Amino acid sequence: MDIFTQILLAIFQGEFPPGARLKVQHIAAQFGVSSTPVREAFVELVGLGVIEMAPNRGATVSPFGVKEVREIYHIRRLLEVEAVRCACDCADLKPLEQIQQDTIALQSAYRDKDWGIRCLELDRMTHKAIEEAAGVKRLATEINRYNRLVHMMRLLLRHQDKYLDPVLSEHLTFFEPLLQRDKKAAGQKMALHIEATCERVVEGIFSPDRTMN
Repeated sequence: MDIFTQILLAIFQGEFPPGARLKVQHIAAQFGVSSTPVREAFVELVGLGVIEMAPNRGATVSPFGVKEVREIYHIRRLLEVEAVRCACDCADLKPLEQIQQDTIALQSAYRDKDWGIRCLELDRMTHKAIEEAAGVKRLATEINRYNRLVHMMRLLLRHQDKYLDPVLSEHLTFFEPLLQRDKKAAGQKMALHIEATCERVVEGIFSPDRTMN
């Protein structure tokens, strides 16, 4: 796990609460790395709005709550909708056809202790395959930036199958129009999927009775 991911996970888990000051030297010592990767991580975290840099104050942790999660998913929805629309023009949709079949198979698979992990991996593969089929480099760069934030939220929910179960059904709703190269319908279904995912994340992270690891 790289230093960016370690800092981000610590923030999302509340180890560094909103308003906390982050000092390069202290973070480097805590995670056993040099100052250079910490500074690089800070630059990326600032770009994603996770921390703020202010003159004479250094880095402070930005608020992380329902409003911020919804903002992250709003941007993700815009990016993913454009990706699935662009993917409709891809010459070879066979990789996506295979993922569609894998999704159907996982839906009916035995829900053993690894089912949630397999669901998360297939979710990642699905969105990655759409991104690759879209074939737009700058779009892929932005999707990957936000996916680092989304991945942290997935880690917080990884053993809560009730939040993962609907993902497979929602994926199948946009696979059909995507494989039929219906840009409008594919975009609409993707938008609904991202919006529903956002609400599940809000419930799973901020609900008072959630079960955290």
